[in-house]
Amino acid sequence: MRLPILLNRLTLALGLCLGLSISNSTFAGAVFSDAAGSQAIGRDVKFTVYLPDGYKESTQPYPVVYLLHGAGGDENEWRTKGGAVETLDGLIKRGLMRPSVVVMPTVGPASWWANGAAEKSESAIMDDLLPYVESRYKVTRDRKGRAIGGLSMGGYGALNIALRHPEKFCAAAIISPAIYDPLPPEASASRRTPQFVRNGQFDPDTWRALNYPAQLPAYTAQALRVPMWIVAGDHDYLGIAQMSANLFARIHQIQPKQAELRIVNGDHEWLVFRDALPEALQYVDQSCSRS
Repeated sequence: MRLPILLNRLTLALGLCLGLSISNSTFAGAVFSDAAGSQAIGRDVKFTVYLPDGYKESTQPYPVVYLLHGAGGDENEWRTKGGAVETLDGLIKRGLMRPSVVVMPTVGPASWWANGAAEKSESAIMDDLLPYVESRYKVTRDRKGRAIGGLSMGGYGALNIALRHPEKFCAAAIISPAIYDPLPPEASASRRTPQFVRNGQFDPDTWRALNYPAQLPAYTAQALRVPMWIVAGDHDYLGIAQMSANLFARIHQIQPKQAELRIVNGDHEWLVFRDALPEALQYVDQSCSRS
């Protein structure tokens, strides 16, 4: 990364941190840990939940965003590494995003959020987590108030879940998505997860069946469209910038006014993920508010 760009980013990040620390003295959401029992995987789906300032007193339901972590992560990763809480506080405080509940779950560090060869992680989210959240928290229970997003493995999951369940989500934020087509590179964690392993080795057919190109025919055939914000770093060592551009080209053909692509400076790293989050959250919030 060139030094002037790095310095500019550090200056911007410092300014945001200082501004957020000031605003947090009078405005701050609350963060809690919770868990939903899951028949699909036979254990709890743990999650961190962000509740906006004023949640306790409100009698109205809030929009909800499901924010998925990457490979090796857990329910705390977006909070501890991604600055999600500070970002949400700042956006809501400034009126750039509606007050929202944000759920950051984990099914496992290598779930790929899919019904793969090892377990039904997608079912754990859709059949167990969503009903639990909607029964316990003051969130909107219909499509127009429910968005999904994620980074890397979570970008893969958010994309595929949105394509498979367009009746459930009003928008999706796809950040540095690990959506390798036709197959993942050797460096990808997906080649080592049991979700894509059969007979003791990585199974290309399982990968292809679960990845987004296989979902596009059914998605295209139905009427609902999920607006998508797609972003990746131009120096992503896994080739995800090109994969993101390919994804955008395909989605743009289906819904030209409901897809955005941003290729930004950076690698497959938290500097990119953190910087991408504010715009991604604003996009899904604005898309859902118009739905």
